[in-house]
Amino acid sequence: MDFVFKELSDAIWLHEYFIKKNQTITFYETTFQNQKQYILTIDNHKVPIQEIQSGFIQFILIKKRMDWARDILKEYFYYKEESEQDNILDIVTEMFDGERPELMKMVGVMNDEVMIREAILSLFDDHKSISFDSLIKFRLKKYFEQLIQYVEMAIDEYKMEQEYQVFIQMLRDYLANRKACMDTVRIYFGEYGKFYSKEYQELSKEQISEMIDRRLITNHPVYIDSVTIAPLLSIAPKKIYLYADSADNGLIRTIQNIFEERVILLEKEQFWKEKNSYPINH
Repeated sequence: MDFVFKELSDAIWLHEYFIKKNQTITFYETTFQNQKQYILTIDNHKVPIQEIQSGFIQFILIKKRMDWARDILKEYFYYKEESEQDNILDIVTEMFDGERPELMKMVGVMNDEVMIREAILSLFDDHKSISFDSLIKFRLKKYFEQLIQYVEMAIDEYKMEQEYQVFIQMLRDYLANRKACMDTVRIYFGEYGKFYSKEYQELSKEQISEMIDRRLITNHPVYIDSVTIAPLLSIAPKKIYLYADSADNGLIRTIQNIFEERVILLEKEQFWKEKNSYPINH
């Protein structure tokens, strides 16, 4: 059985795959219509057809999938900068690895191994020759359509992350020029964040409202959380103690990203231990 490739790197990858599996495979170069072709020959009488199929599927999943995703970025969406491509492809990889469930809910889970297996299965029936470029053109159309959706979703996420970073930097710049109204603020996260002073005295809504810089709300009404972020930025404390069950919370992550080393994250139980042991007349 012959595999015909136009790209040398593709032929080399599959050749090395089967060599590592201790399978006999020959590799040679030829010319067809003034174009170089690279041909891999596997003796399907010695190598089980299922192993050949599996090798070909792994070749697509491990090597070609991200090659194609990069091509889609360049040709469909005109992302020419390699650094931008890399950042977007990192998101695509995370989607395939199941690390972006929030994105997968929107675009749908693609069982790409099953899709590829179904597309190529009949190709191995005649046990003769498989042109990789013909396979792409005629057999993997649905797979490409799904891959384009993944890339498009990754682009949207990348743009949002870029906007988020600009937003965070803007708030850091604001904070750098803001004088601290209090040295220390404690926030206890229950149903919502409650503000406390360094001495564990709860700050009333009126007290917090008086300290808020109204320009934050007026200039950025959509992005600035008026309940927690705006008061913190306005108070600009040197230390922020956050008491929460988990750091896996969008608001807490945003506070950490803005205030950086000023933030100390503690468990909620710690708050009550400290408060109850704090001298009343301190």
